[in-house]
Amino acid sequence: MDTHNHPAHLPRRKRSARLTLAMMGTSAFGLTACVESAPDEHVTEVSFDEPRSFQSVEECVAANVYTRSACEDAHAASLESVPRFDTLEACEAEHGEGACTAPTEEQAQATSGGGSWFMPAMMGYMMGSMLSNTNRGRSIERVYQEPVYRNRQNQGNWNTASTQATQRVNQRNEAMRSSVVQNRQATTRRGLGTRSASWGS
Repeated sequence: MDTHNHPAHLPRRKRSARLTLAMMGTSAFGLTACVESAPDEHVTEVSFDEPRSFQSVEECVAANVYTRSACEDAHAASLESVPRFDTLEACEAEHGEGACTAPTEEQAQATSGGGSWFMPAMMGYMMGSMLSNTNRGRSIERVYQEPVYRNRQNQGNWNTASTQATQRVNQRNEAMRSSVVQNRQATTRRGLGTRSASWGS
């Protein structure tokens, strides 16, 4: 043990206190360096595959693209996002006469919230995969979904209704993609500004 750096008369408690303070200072420096070198994780790029439409969970499972669990979760999430109305009249005013219905018992149990409500008749749902890349080199894959429901324009025609759902999905995905690009550009500008300030100091 190296003791020549410490006077022999130095009390053990004081010597320990000095060592503790030195270690605390080193730890704080290491923590600061770690925080500075590890910026907050954020999405830098996002991509979407082509969504698929299904009229039921069983049809989704039979397609052998997604697991049963993924098919069921996407169906439940789609049902949650179907427009809801307090009265049948309000729903039909928005989506057309004969287009709306009260939820079935199964649908009511699968959704959150109680009370009576009405919705455009759900005809099926769409789902696809979204891949997000982050600034830390991670890739995260998630499933996105969209309900397919009856309205005044499609009159219950499946092809028309699924086309409408595809348009809604594409608009939403494009908005998300644009948001990611804007955030990435803003983050880059902030990073350049920070480095410039550091060099100037």
